[in-house]
Amino acid sequence: MFDNLRTRILAVIFAGAILIAIDGSTISPILESIQKSFGVSESVITWIFNMEILFLLLSTPIMAKLSDKYGRKNIYVINAALFLIGTLVVSFSQSFEMLLIGRALQGIGAVLSVLAITIIGDYFDESRGTILGAFGVIIALVYALGPAISGFLVNFGWHWVFVINIPVAAIVVILGYYLLPESKTSEKYSGFDWKGMVFLGIAIATIAYFIFNLSEQASTTLQYFLLGIFILALIIFWWVERKAIEPIIPIGLLKKRDTLIASVVTLVGYLAMAGTYYFSTYASMAFNLSYSTAAYMILPMTIASLITTPVVGKLLDKVGAKPIMVVGGVLTAIGMLILSYSSNLYLFAFSLVLVGIGNASIVGNALYYIFLDETGKSERASGQALLNILLNTGSLLGGAILGSALSFSASGAASFRHVYLYLAVVYVILTILSIGLRGRLSGSKKPAAG
Repeated sequence: MFDNLRTRILAVIFAGAILIAIDGSTISPILESIQKSFGVSESVITWIFNMEILFLLLSTPIMAKLSDKYGRKNIYVINAALFLIGTLVVSFSQSFEMLLIGRALQGIGAVLSVLAITIIGDYFDESRGTILGAFGVIIALVYALGPAISGFLVNFGWHWVFVINIPVAAIVVILGYYLLPESKTSEKYSGFDWKGMVFLGIAIATIAYFIFNLSEQASTTLQYFLLGIFILALIIFWWVERKAIEPIIPIGLLKKRDTLIASVVTLVGYLAMAGTYYFSTYASMAFNLSYSTAAYMILPMTIASLITTPVVGKLLDKVGAKPIMVVGGVLTAIGMLILSYSSNLYLFAFSLVLVGIGNASIVGNALYYIFLDETGKSERASGQALLNILLNTGSLLGGAILGSALSFSASGAASFRHVYLYLAVVYVILTILSIGLRGRLSGSKKPAAG
């Protein structure tokens, strides 16, 4: 069954996708149970998410650079092992502090999802889009099942929700060790860019903490201080990286038109996509639905996105990213516009179908595809690290900014309509940016896979 190299690789990265998706989709339903178990406040319990995201952001550039220099297999297995250890710590934690330590380890281990996309770029030249599509479908399916699994297991105790991931993590470690091809060390390696990493780490930590505080009652002075530190650290990081022989992040990618456009679309697009978090709340307020009924209203978007993802993957291999992103931007803009004026459930559902198709096209696998096409093997993981940092920062900013802009009172439907109208304009801008892409690279111009 695993005689073929590509089959072995797919077995590993798909198992890893299941692992990360189970972790990401099963936590929300058990927050209340964990909060009661440890007696912490609502603001403190959010650090279950914050801790993992923070360490994912901090460790991504490090692990990506090590992967570029020491090969994919070693670093992938290390990350899978760290995720396994973190899951064990969380599963058997007897204090909230111990649980957060486990979540930090899981955050570091979760970098294996970034490495998986890099591996796809290394070994699947002409079918990258198709494999990225399959990768996305697996994650989407597990995310759809996750809340139901979590809701069932929490009846036996919240620990069991984490325990089910222990064998999955162990399988990923074993598969990675035995099935991934042997790693090759780069002969060009000249030392690790610790200076760049220090200032990048400071920038990531401060902007993350700034975003976390947006939904809290943090003092204005503290927020300005964090923002100032972030800007200063980012400036110094940029200056250091320009002189670094082996930069922690290949900022030279931002000099290329396609990767620069993709970077902006990633940051702004994922900020705008945070608007999808509140669709069920909007439906509940606008159409006087119970929250449980309103939750089902996002099914049209979920199903549309699930169907579109593999189709987009196939099309990426045939026509490239540009036409897909342009069409996706137009569809999402129209969907958001209709959503802002929807007066009945049929229009609401139709708009969500357009948003599901559009988002899967403009801020989906096309962005990974562009970065894979524009990077050689020696900096491919680092390029994906840059994309991942932008993606997560955009998501965090979007959740905080849109959450603050929306009114969740009984009469708050009007604020939702205004926000979605503004988001329609944002997607128009992203569409115009996507038109500026050069289009598909010819097969001869693609970076070599190895």
